[in-house]
Amino acid sequence: MSDAPFDLVDAKDTFTDSDWFHSCRETQTPYVVVRSGERSADVLWDYITLPPCCDARLRRNFIALERDARAIFEQFAQPESYLRIKPTMICFDHLRVDQAKSAAAALYRLIAHYLPETAITGPAATNADSQMPHPPTDWPKTHSLWVEEAGLA
Repeated sequence: MSDAPFDLVDAKDTFTDSDWFHSCRETQTPYVVVRSGERSADVLWDYITLPPCCDARLRRNFIALERDARAIFEQFAQPESYLRIKPTMICFDHLRVDQAKSAAAALYRLIAHYLPETAITGPAATNADSQMPHPPTDWPKTHSLWVEEAGLA
């Protein structure tokens, strides 16, 4: 298995029963996947592999998590890209294929940042270059955003 903190799968393949999924579930680390097609790629993080103790912390920090995820998205998005986010799932859809891996690594670091130290033991848990990316100040704000806020209380 790669040292990358995400799995790269073809857009036609199913990825919920992959070795990466089972590894993330076993180590209770963030499950990040890049689904790559011919012209674009999607980056997905799903809460499903994290222990229940992480749920409250992610929900409690949802406003900051959403802000930081949006910053990552803005850094790598193109005009046809869009962001879907809720406390248990983040998707960056229609990124350039060559940018998706960087976006996935940044998303993994973001999720790991919001988890208790004891919950993260995966490949990027101790990555020294884990600074959160920020969007360029002149980036056009033309991307679509979907945010689910139900049940945050």
